[in-house]
Amino acid sequence: MTPPRAIINTSSATSARVGDRDTPICLEIEEACSSAKVDEENIMDRSNEIEIDDGTTGTPQVVPSSDGDDIIEEPKSGMEFNSFDELLSYYKHYAKKNGFGVMTQRSERSEDQSVRYVTLGCARGGKARNKSLNVANPRPTGKTDCKARINALRVEGKMRLTTVYNTHNHGLSPKKSRFFRCNRDVSETVKRVLDTNDVAGIRLNKSYGSLVVGVGGFENLPFLEKDCRNYIHKARHLRLGAGGAGALRDYFMRMQFKNNGFFALMDLDDDGRLKNVFWADPRSRAAYQYFGDVCMDGISPKAIITDQDRAMKNAIALVFLETRHRFCLWHILKKVPEKLGSYAV
Repeated sequence: MTPPRAIINTSSATSARVGDRDTPICLEIEEACSSAKVDEENIMDRSNEIEIDDGTTGTPQVVPSSDGDDIIEEPKSGMEFNSFDELLSYYKHYAKKNGFGVMTQRSERSEDQSVRYVTLGCARGGKARNKSLNVANPRPTGKTDCKARINALRVEGKMRLTTVYNTHNHGLSPKKSRFFRCNRDVSETVKRVLDTNDVAGIRLNKSYGSLVVGVGGFENLPFLEKDCRNYIHKARHLRLGAGGAGALRDYFMRMQFKNNGFFALMDLDDDGRLKNVFWADPRSRAAYQYFGDVCMDGISPKAIITDQDRAMKNAIALVFLETRHRFCLWHILKKVPEKLGSYAV
């Protein structure tokens, strides 16, 4: 009996599949992809990289092509992965090749905190929501309610795909995949370089430029200059130094020494960086008796303003019996276009 015939079907530009026929081994690739001639011996040598269609499905395979661009098998129901991290890595790699972003839409964990069920979908899934502070001039959004997604359930210690939907309702951009948020990552090594240079007074654009030169071009970096700038901005706020949070700590200590009624609390992380801070001087504590904006000394506030969350409404009614609960006008105006937009003239 002749060996099974290996066919790489690239109709979706990324999928690989092997049929089972009594014909010589050959390789078929559509014109949209780079063609490659592979002899019979090479395919037999790579038999462990190609899935044999024997009626079962297993771990997806990656088949190298002649141009160095791996062809990733399209997700389908029944595929199994050894862990959630392996599943996430595969789907992100598949999405990057196809030109769409990935986000976790839903997940459930077991008692041991391992992922029991997860839904990974296109980053443009879900309905468009206005996140702009200016409700009169909403910021454009990329959400298109795309239904492309995969559902995976842990079965016998492995993550198994139960349902798969690969159709998108928007255009795909493989050449722009590296700019998607899910594909941008600033590694710990790069963070240490940025921190060291920032403390030394080196400007961020110089640090980023050296990183670009080190990898041979912008296209080889898995992050943008904006990502580095955001990290440094956050690091400066969390860094506990004599000129920032350290000065604040010293001020609190002096105030507590002068007045026993002064209260302050600083929350630091394991690296000694500032996370949260709270203080109340005697004057503000006395003023609370007349202007009860927040809970203090066991006295409930006079009024609370929240969004229209039902759980919050019920909790306030049970805990703060004397407090007047009002809905936030900003949230109400924000929902006007969403709820009444179809009635516009």
